[in-house]
Amino acid sequence: MNNFFDIDCNLTHEDLRKDVPKLLAAAQNVGVTAMLVPGTTLETSREAIQLGRLYPQQVFPTAGVHPFHAVTLPSEEELESLRELSTQVFAVGECGLDYSDGFPSPATQQTWFESQLRIACAVQKPLFLHERGAFTDFMEIITKVRSEVSVFPNVVVHCFTGNQMELQAYIRSGFYIGITGYICKKHGASVCELLKQVPKERLMIETDAPYMGFKHCRRNESDYRAKKQYPNVPSALPFVAETVAVMLEMSVAQVAQLTLHNARRFLML
Repeated sequence: MNNFFDIDCNLTHEDLRKDVPKLLAAAQNVGVTAMLVPGTTLETSREAIQLGRLYPQQVFPTAGVHPFHAVTLPSEEELESLRELSTQVFAVGECGLDYSDGFPSPATQQTWFESQLRIACAVQKPLFLHERGAFTDFMEIITKVRSEVSVFPNVVVHCFTGNQMELQAYIRSGFYIGITGYICKKHGASVCELLKQVPKERLMIETDAPYMGFKHCRRNESDYRAKKQYPNVPSALPFVAETVAVMLEMSVAQVAQLTLHNARRFLML
């Protein structure tokens, strides 16, 4: 059986947290032997850490504040709590910028983002990043912080759905790229094509469960129903790998081995 590493499964999300044992068992049954479980608030970061303690072979927690939750400027107490949590995890994040409708102000997001970049540099943990509709500011803040430190951590831009210009900028910066089941959808065709430009040593795969569902994504679950695409589940990762394999003219086994190796290198395991 292939061994897969899902670099983003939101097990602390309200639509998954009640079924964690079942979800992990179903994932294990199809070879998803490890997954990064991101914190998106201080509270869910603590939950992710606890899951990592309960399932140390399968769950690798992160700590961070997602841009959706960057509602007010960070207090020193919040940043100190995040610094402490960051010493207990494998990466800092999920953090970044998202200028979609309904998100907090760019200024508040930017303050949280820069603060978390600096925390990651201080504790020397990889960065698990989110960017949507904010590419220019995203890169400017990273470039600023990067210029001020002697060693900048590994970076993955997860759930890549951007364009060629953005992808090439990430590649030039040495970032890892996370690919989701978005490529299994009809409107993901452009990202499918861009996938061919990602250096193989920078490619990782993810479900982003419960998000980024696609047709038949729940096929490996006991309660499978063909039309149900939400919530997406970690056992869907082999289907993402199958699409990657077709696009890159590789076997699924090769994709599994490659992306597992890349995930472990990214996390410095």
